[in-house]
Amino acid sequence: MTEPNVQSSLAVSPHQVGGFAAVGFLAFSEVTSGMLQSWYIPLIPQIGQRLAVNPAQLNWVLASYLLSTVICVPVLAKLGDKYGHRRMVLFVLGTVTVGTIITAAAPSFGIFLLGRVIQGTLGALLPLEFAILRERAGASSGRAIGILVGCLGGGGAAGTLLVGILGTHANVSIALYLPAALTLASLATIAMFVPETTTRTTGSIDWTGAALLGTGLAAFLVGISNGSKLGWTSTTTMAAIGGGLALLAAFVVAEKKISSPLVDLTLLTKGGVGFLLGLTALFGLQFYGAATVATLYFASKPEIVGYGFGLDSMGIGLAITPVPFALMISSSLADSLAQRIGTRAVLQLSAVLISIWFGGLIVFRHNLFGFISMGLIGGTGIGLFIALLPALVISRARPEDSGIAGALYNTSRTVAGATAGAVFTAIMSGMVISGSKIPSETAFLTVWSVCIGVGFFIFVLAPFLNKLGGKAYQPDLTEQLIDLPVRESS
Repeated sequence: MTEPNVQSSLAVSPHQVGGFAAVGFLAFSEVTSGMLQSWYIPLIPQIGQRLAVNPAQLNWVLASYLLSTVICVPVLAKLGDKYGHRRMVLFVLGTVTVGTIITAAAPSFGIFLLGRVIQGTLGALLPLEFAILRERAGASSGRAIGILVGCLGGGGAAGTLLVGILGTHANVSIALYLPAALTLASLATIAMFVPETTTRTTGSIDWTGAALLGTGLAAFLVGISNGSKLGWTSTTTMAAIGGGLALLAAFVVAEKKISSPLVDLTLLTKGGVGFLLGLTALFGLQFYGAATVATLYFASKPEIVGYGFGLDSMGIGLAITPVPFALMISSSLADSLAQRIGTRAVLQLSAVLISIWFGGLIVFRHNLFGFISMGLIGGTGIGLFIALLPALVISRARPEDSGIAGALYNTSRTVAGATAGAVFTAIMSGMVISGSKIPSETAFLTVWSVCIGVGFFIFVLAPFLNKLGGKAYQPDLTEQLIDLPVRESS
C-alpha cells in the first residue's frame, strides 16, 4: 500500500501566489459583511421609534433584506462568472454602501426599506469571493475559504457587541452611518490589492431563468414567513407558497431547454452538488431556523414565565459571543483537520458537536453558565461545517461556474433557514402557557429536540459523500478535500 503522489498536481503556480496575499484583503471585507449582517437586529427598537412604525412593520427590516438576497445572489454570482468576480465584488460593496447611507438618512420607513433592499446584494459577496479564492489560491483554497468564513463569524460577533454599545451610549444616526464607512474601506482595499479572475463562462445571461428563480424563491419565502400570522390554510399563504413552487418548477423546465442556463442542472445531478446542497439545507434548518430561539430563552424572565435568564440586550450580546468566537477558530482549522482525518469524518464530528450543543441547552436550561458554555461546542461544530461545505460545492463545479455554485450554496442555506424559522415559529405559537400567548418551556425543548434529530440525520448522510456527492471537476484537489489520507493499491 502506498500513498499516491499528489504534490505535482497541487503545486502552487506563480499565478496563485498573489491569491495568498489577497486572502487578507478579502477577509477584511468578510469581517465588514459579518458586522453588517448582525448590525440592525439590536437597533430595531430605536429604528421603530425614529421612524414611528409599529412592531409588526419592523418585521420588514429583516424580511426585505432576506427577499432581496434570494433574488440578487444568483444573478450577481452569474454575472461574476461572466464578467469577472472581482468586478462584481466591487459592485456589491458599492451598492451596499449606497444602501447603508439610504437607511441612515431615511426620512420615512419606506425609504429605509429601500435601503435594506439595496443592501441585499451583500449576500453575493461570499460566493463571489469563494470564486476568487478558487482561482487565486489553488490547492490552498479550502484553507482560505475557512479563513473567510471565520472572519464572517468574527465580524458578526464584533458587530453585535459594537452596535449594542453604540445603540446604548451614542446617537442612533452614528450607529446607522458607521457600516457605510466600513464597506467603503473594503471597496477601496479590494480595488487596490485584489487581482481579477481570468476564467469566464460563455453565452448570454439567462434573465428569464433569473426572474423565475428569484420571484419563485421570494414568493415561497413570503408565504412561509407569514404562515403563522395569516394562517397556513389562508388563501394568501397557500397562493404565495403554491405560486412560488410553480415558478420554481417552471424555472427547472426552462433551464433544460436553453443552451446557456442560469444554473446548469447537470451540476446538481451528475456533478453531485445537489447532495451537498441537501446537507447544506439540513444545516440551515438546524442552525439558522433555531438561531433566535436561544436568544428568546436568554431574554425570558424566570420570575414571570418560569424559565429563562432575564438578560437585557447587552447581556444577550455577551452571552451569545462564544458561538461566533468558537466558529471563527474552528473554521480556520477545518481544512487542516480534514486533511488529517478526512472530510466525511469532520462533517460527522460537526453534526455531533452541534447536536451536543442543542442537547446541552436542554440539560443546562436552568444554569446560565452551562447554557452559555454550550455555545463553545456549538460554534466549533458550526465552524467546521460552514468552512468545508462551500469548498466542496465549488470544487465540483467547472471553474467558469464557481460563482453560481457558491450562490446555490448560499441560497439553499438561506431558504432552508427561513423555512425552519417559520416552522419553529409555528411551534412556539402553538405551544403556549395556558391563558397567554407566551411560548411554554416545552416549546423550546421541542425545537431543540428537532435540531438534535437533524444533526443525527446529517451524521448518517455524511458517509455517502463520495457516492452521492459525485466527482469533483478537479479530481486531485477534491481528493485532498474529500477524504485524506488517501491510499490506494500499488
